[in-house]
Amino acid sequence: MSDHRKPIRVMLIDCRPLVLIGLNDLINARKPRMEVSGQATTYTYALDLADQQRPDVIFFSFFPDALNPLEVVGELTRSAQMKVLVLKGLYEAVPVAQAIEAGARGIVLAEDPTESIIQAIVNVHHRDIGLDRAWAGGLSGYAASGHVPLKCNHEQAKQARLTLRERELISAIVEDPSAKYMSIAERLGISEHTVHNHLSNIYQKLNLINRMDLLMYALKHGLAGSEEPPESAWVELDRTQLPGNGSSLRGS
Repeated sequence: MSDHRKPIRVMLIDCRPLVLIGLNDLINARKPRMEVSGQATTYTYALDLADQQRPDVIFFSFFPDALNPLEVVGELTRSAQMKVLVLKGLYEAVPVAQAIEAGARGIVLAEDPTESIIQAIVNVHHRDIGLDRAWAGGLSGYAASGHVPLKCNHEQAKQARLTLRERELISAIVEDPSAKYMSIAERLGISEHTVHNHLSNIYQKLNLINRMDLLMYALKHGLAGSEEPPESAWVELDRTQLPGNGSSLRGS
């Protein structure tokens, strides 16, 4: 039976032509599942283009511009329809926690496999807003102090579903975040295909999007070692209290 759903409309924001070309080709190759609806190389044009097109997912890069990128993220995410994914290089200095607080739904590493990037678009497009708020709260708390007051064992219940091999894989990723999947597979004595299968299961069990998601989650919840995970829970955020929800950028 054919799928008559509308394609996921993706907007790209980046000042680097080569990055825009690469993402454009990657996403449009997945038509009719998804397509690029527009591209912007400045934040001012990005805000105008987003108003006109109302895309489903926005790939957002941090770069020097007249506008504050965190305020732009907040402005773009005022609409529940538009979901922002921050694109960052492994060694780029990007304020991850602040971006999540401003409204971004996740972080995508430019070094991730192409299929992982595509899956991140699909996941964030269909993701439950409640889960995103919870994830944002946990990441924000981690960035601020390294610890968040414990309120419930919801995360413990999710972590209990992880197998020993999945925990070993998480530890390997935390110990060397830049390691290639082939290197991790050799270290654990499994195939690269098995690594991808384990990661897919981990993302599903923990309600995560990609490798960056997993890295931040593991650091937050102490999943880097072999011991039992500490009792922990994400903290729910009230989006009305987040930065950037007070006034419009272009109204000043």
